[in-house]
Amino acid sequence: MSPQDEKGYTPYQQKIIRNFYENKDLRLIQKLGELVSNMYLETSEKKRASGWEKIKKILTDLKVHPNEVEYLTKDKNLALISKKLAEIF
Repeated sequence: MSPQDEKGYTPYQQKIIRNFYENKDLRLIQKLGELVSNMYLETSEKKRASGWEKIKKILTDLKVHPNEVEYLTKDKNLALISKKLAEIF
């Protein structure tokens, strides 16, 4: 028995789980794009600070080199993030 059979997943459920993890990068890129768009409109400093932390986490999850993540987020310049997003996508 395979590990999935032991968990009781049907073949359909296994396919859904597999597709979920195969498309993780696309979901993260989409989430980053939405976050950058929202950050351009955000006026609250507290929410902007929270947004930058989320941007750092997403870039890390996308396996961007830590030095590049630091460079992209240190000046809090959304134009740099937008350029990187275009490069990734």
